[in-house]
Amino acid sequence: MNKQKPNDKGPNKWLTLITMPFQMGITIYLAHLLGDWLDGKYDFNNGIANKTCTLLGVGLALYQVIRQVHQINQK
Repeated sequence: MNKQKPNDKGPNKWLTLITMPFQMGITIYLAHLLGDWLDGKYDFNNGIANKTCTLLGVGLALYQVIRQVHQINQK
């Protein structure tokens, strides 16, 4: 009988790829909530804090995805 050794390389690559959209969504949503809170607290014009924080959240989410894909390719 042929027994396979357990995978010592860390988490499954597919599991990492499947969870990326959820990580992106949560990061962007939390940045949006921060911007919404800042707009309400400091009464910025035209929701500029919300727009800025959401854009920064998108950038952070893309950075996380690029970093994770790079780590997957290194294995």
